Amino acid sequence: MKLVVIQTAFLGDFILTTPVLKKLSEHFGRENVIVVARPHISQISKNKVISFDKSSGRKFKELIKVIIQVRKIKPQIAVVPHLSATSALIPIFAGVKNVVGFEENSLSFLFSKKIRKYISGIVSESERIARVLIPLGIEPIQLEPEIRLDLENLNYWKSVMGEAEKRKIVFAPFSNWGTKTWPWWNKFLSIYSGIYSAGIKDRIIVLGEKEVDIPSPKNQSILNLTGRTTLRDTVSIIYLSDLFLGVDNGLSHIASALKKRCLIVFGPTTPKFGFFPNFSDFTALELAGLPCKPCSLHGPQSCPLKHFKCMMNLSPDIVLKFLKDFR
Repeated sequence: MKLVVIQTAFLGDFILTTPVLKKLSEHFGRENVIVVARPHISQISKNKVISFDKSSGRKFKELIKVIIQVRKIKPQIAVVPHLSATSALIPIFAGVKNVVGFEENSLSFLFSKKIRKYISGIVSESERIARVLIPLGIEPIQLEPEIRLDLENLNYWKSVMGEAEKRKIVFAPFSNWGTKTWPWWNKFLSIYSGIYSAGIKDRIIVLGEKEVDIPSPKNQSILNLTGRTTLRDTVSIIYLSDLFLGVDNGLSHIASALKKRCLIVFGPTTPKFGFFPNFSDFTALELAGLPCKPCSLHGPQSCPLKHFKCMMNLSPDIVLKFLKDFR
């Protein structure tokens, strides 16, 4: 029996869906579980991926292409853990008769089996997503994430990252959502470089999708890899690190899935939404008592009140203090 799982949301959402893929693969066989996801997911998924490039500017053509590809593999079941209407339409137009999804999807009336995603008592998004297994007779228990590691790639980055005795800290302060980017990241690196010279020998490895200019210190405290890594590279680098310092973004979920300790700066969002790195130990660093926080589910591109206190008040000194004790 073949299944198609349609998860075309952002990277973090895909990582939070991997426990579902793992369960389905154990139940039906890895070769029988195919994923529809964004193109970069093929670098890290253990399942075959049908790419859906939603950001290409040709979304309608991409949608038709994906529907044709799904139709060709003739899946008996489609699982839709994503709440978007587009995700719901793919299996319907591909002719899949048995479609499982959430009642909260606006097109859930098209599903043959559905279940509520949001119920009391479940706070983590990964556990909410896993409820989609219930209509298939699979209990959403003992949930474990999974990410494919490339051994050759891993060995390459092991040689690049260098000395084993230094603690390696992955620093990922950026986000596609403007207000989730930590604005003090550059000042933080400047201060950290001076601390390194004074005797602390942890190494900061900076990751981000877009390249940013970071003045290279004379010492070896900072390795700027922004804009220079694929998703496969990023997974290897995080796997080889000792801990993760970042914001509420997809890389925090990768770090957690790889069982890394995580120190996460939450600005406009909050762990209470459920999008926290719950696969490993983590500490959330956020401003308490701010009446305008949280301001949205994902964080707007700019602060609606123009003061951006939720991030601006989390200064480099505060983060450095927490990082010093974060062992």
